[in-house]
Amino acid sequence: MEGVDTSGQNIGRYRLLEKIGEGGMGVVHLATDSQGRQVAIKVLRPGVASDQTALRRLAREVDSMRRVRSPHVAEIVDADVTAEPPYVVTQYVPGRTLEQTVRERGPLTANELQRLATGLASALSAIHGAGIIHRDLKPGNVMFLDNGEPVVIDFGIAQGVDATRLTATGLVIGTPGYLAPEIIEGEDAAAPADVHAWASTIAYAATGRAPFGSGTFESIFYKIMEGKPDLDGVPAALLPLVRAAMARNPAERPTAQALIGLTSRLDVGATMFDAPSPPHTKPLTAVAAPPLANPRDFRGQLPPAQPPPPMYGRQPYPQQQQPPQPSRERPAQPKPEGPKPYGLYRLLSFILLAGAVGLAMVVPSIAVVVVLVVMLVLRVADRAHQSLTSKRTRRGPRPADVAGVILKSPFSLVRGGLTMALISPIAILAAVVVLGITMAAKSEMTIARALSFSAAAFIIVTCLGPGSEPARRQLSRVWGAVAPQRERAWIVVGVVGLLVFFLVSFSLSQTPELRPFNFSFFNHDLPHLRHQIRKLLGH
Repeated sequence: MEGVDTSGQNIGRYRLLEKIGEGGMGVVHLATDSQGRQVAIKVLRPGVASDQTALRRLAREVDSMRRVRSPHVAEIVDADVTAEPPYVVTQYVPGRTLEQTVRERGPLTANELQRLATGLASALSAIHGAGIIHRDLKPGNVMFLDNGEPVVIDFGIAQGVDATRLTATGLVIGTPGYLAPEIIEGEDAAAPADVHAWASTIAYAATGRAPFGSGTFESIFYKIMEGKPDLDGVPAALLPLVRAAMARNPAERPTAQALIGLTSRLDVGATMFDAPSPPHTKPLTAVAAPPLANPRDFRGQLPPAQPPPPMYGRQPYPQQQQPPQPSRERPAQPKPEGPKPYGLYRLLSFILLAGAVGLAMVVPSIAVVVVLVVMLVLRVADRAHQSLTSKRTRRGPRPADVAGVILKSPFSLVRGGLTMALISPIAILAAVVVLGITMAAKSEMTIARALSFSAAAFIIVTCLGPGSEPARRQLSRVWGAVAPQRERAWIVVGVVGLLVFFLVSFSLSQTPELRPFNFSFFNHDLPHLRHQIRKLLGH
């Protein structure tokens, strides 16, 4: 058998009828089993099938996916990751995708939107409850049954195959317009990323437009990172939920389980939260899966889908003739990592800013130089990260990617320096205003101390003012690499906070030194400076 173009042939105990889909990881066929029941079988491509590490991950995820039981999810009915080629069989869902429906008919009606929102939330809740992540929820992966109920397809299959390899290379998993910002930043996919994709999918269904546009990868990523979706046309009742699910901080998004309750109480047409539905509204009910593709029909016939041995051969797992005996104890599943503590990362950044201000109270000129250099490096690193992510999303990872980023770094430094030069006048103006206020207050403080306050104002505006977003975004990535878990982040907060506390306490008792500009003039007080200014002005 050459490749995976096997239309009209048998794979395992399934006969392929026609190709119904194709992606980067494999080809999806409509097939029938020996009893004539229709299924969808995804046959993996040779490049994927040759990756033994990826196949082991797929086998583990198939074991997890078999536990998903929901009328809104196309369930796994069979799998053999050691076949030639490997394949995964899912429930066949006849109908049209959400993407096809919107293109042909336009945005969904209010009742259809409510059923879609609740159904997708129910599907994600079932998937997350099994300890797995969809990773690629989008309009093309949502099917509609004849009765209008949505069914999520293709969950965790292609993504599960390449997750290990892609994590190592930094390639983004998913469809660009439906990615969560933390995925673009290189974080691991977690349940909040699916919730973000839920919001984008609902916005598409309500407006007929991708919420973050359809331009270049760079423009789409920019809108996602800045949290600027196009939600014009989303019903007012759904808008708060969609915005909450698109929160920049993953920890602030509602869970899929919470979305079920919230969406089921919505009256989208009346644009308000409603108690019971009106009498004429058809209530949402669980819908049985299509009879020809019900996974229950396959119970007792599924071959085991456990991780293959280190050096497995070409033979598939033996077919089980008898139903497996239910185990009294289910093996403990690894607990998925929670979202990263972005709130603590912001706290750490503010603590560092306080340390920079404290340093400015002692050596203002050195503090200003250090802050400018750090901001420039963070800005260049942020641009390099986004450029690398965009390239790998468009055409996959290449060995020369990192070398290309390094070679371009001198140009990025020049570009970053010019950008900072354009926005620095705002910080300089803030420093001048602070110096003017101290002089107008007729304070007896020294000129050096007044300049230290001006330097502190310059640093604060540089770190928090207009144009500082790229540097702050990259600093958040740094904290994410240093302290990915909340417990470790609290330890870092304690250590850094203690060091900054001693620095600030020390700075308040010291006389500022304007190195390398230690002129005796700076040791005079402000009245002397005011006198010199009047003298220059001829007063």
